[in-house]
Amino acid sequence: MSVDHFWCRLPGRAVDACSPEELGELVPRDRDVRYDRLAAAGLALGVRRTAVLMELALTENGLHPDPAARLPVYGGRCHRPGGALPDRALPGGAPRGGAMPVLRPEQVATAAAFLRGSALGELVRQQDSVLARTVAYLGYPTPWSEAWAALVVHDLRELRDFFAGAAAAGDAVAVREAR
Repeated sequence: MSVDHFWCRLPGRAVDACSPEELGELVPRDRDVRYDRLAAAGLALGVRRTAVLMELALTENGLHPDPAARLPVYGGRCHRPGGALPDRALPGGAPRGGAMPVLRPEQVATAAAFLRGSALGELVRQQDSVLARTVAYLGYPTPWSEAWAALVVHDLRELRDFFAGAAAAGDAVAVREAR
């Protein structure tokens, strides 16, 4: 199964030691052999068709006005179905423009704490109608259902565990949408 959105752990020191171009070369551009090896080692995580739904579950519920809610999925960027909103720089250095978002180790720790403290299944349940409209708007071949909800919750839990591991190791995390 291919992925269309993924996260890749990087050594925390790479954020300061590498240029944006060098960081980009450390992260696979698509699902390829490098991605498969990184994922097998727990250093990359990918999802298919659920990233925007994950973001909505975390941010569109009014329960978490904390900017940390925007860190895990899109690296602090504002995103909407069908394309990115104009980027806004966030405190702590979230990137602007077309640069690949890279969360610094302290931002990874913040995102990990946010995910750890969130009732992920409940957030998805609360956003059921928003997620259903989004699936329809994006033209996915199957309508929103319990199976969809279970997949989004599963992917959020995988993301929570991925960020917990990255935070424990002091890693940075790059966020990439496959093109």
